[in-house]
Amino acid sequence: MLLGNSLQTVESLKAINIMLPPQLYTLKRQDLQVKYLYQAKKLAPSVLENLLEEDKNYEYYVFREDDDWIFIAYDHDEIALFLKSQNIAAEQISKLYFAQQVVEKFSTPVLLNRDEVLSRVQDTVTVIPRALLPLETKFQTFDSSFTPASGVSFGANIDSVIGKKDTWILGTIFFLFAVMFAAEALRYNRVIAVMQDEVTLLLEEYPALQSQYARENIATKYRKIDKDERHKREVLNDISRLVTPGVEVESLLLDSKHISVVLKCPNEKGVTRIQSIAKKKKYKASRIGSENIIKIEILL
Repeated sequence: MLLGNSLQTVESLKAINIMLPPQLYTLKRQDLQVKYLYQAKKLAPSVLENLLEEDKNYEYYVFREDDDWIFIAYDHDEIALFLKSQNIAAEQISKLYFAQQVVEKFSTPVLLNRDEVLSRVQDTVTVIPRALLPLETKFQTFDSSFTPASGVSFGANIDSVIGKKDTWILGTIFFLFAVMFAAEALRYNRVIAVMQDEVTLLLEEYPALQSQYARENIATKYRKIDKDERHKREVLNDISRLVTPGVEVESLLLDSKHISVVLKCPNEKGVTRIQSIAKKKKYKASRIGSENIIKIEILL
């Protein structure tokens, strides 16, 4: 629906899309060296600043037209009042569009009301008094073919996917989630408080731990032990991969600085395979005697 078109009627309780004529928005065409839409949107308030009234709360819409950016400002409250004057409830509106979005469609004028028409004038949709046009001027009918590819959501409407009732339900659900998160945060605070109390009791029982230097020394010691043990497990895991079907473990020696394993292979191919793997891991591998026995030594 073209807002302000007295030739159109609106069914009550039916959601509609409306197109705003130029009287209900402020437009400025600007050639800016910006590439992306989000960049242009950030500039909209400053681009339109000198054209807008100070006591109004404007919202902005920006789109590309050829090499220029089109900046549009509109007042939500002003549109709502105009809708009311046309006996249209704001809740009925699904999407807002702007006549400038389909400027090429207005090359043939469209009657806005008995005295005014919308027409394309120098690539801008403009309101023109009908009396200025020749009597033989042909007008086109405003229909769904004027609908642009994108628009602005005006608010919840009767046929919207999420209605008022669903909005209230979702709001309640989100509120309950907020309460749950708050309760969980309180529980964590209590757990932390209990842990802090336990730490305090531990420090009272072992006064030596009250020194940060002592605690750091203990932590360093056990970090090194943990690191060494992890390394041993990794090495033993690597060795276990060498024990394939046919390979036997003759002996395994392990101390704090050294791991030694003797493997008996079923054939020469097995020896070559184990030597190749040991070389990649930078382990020392040596053959024992003339049999297919190989010894692997690893420094920790």
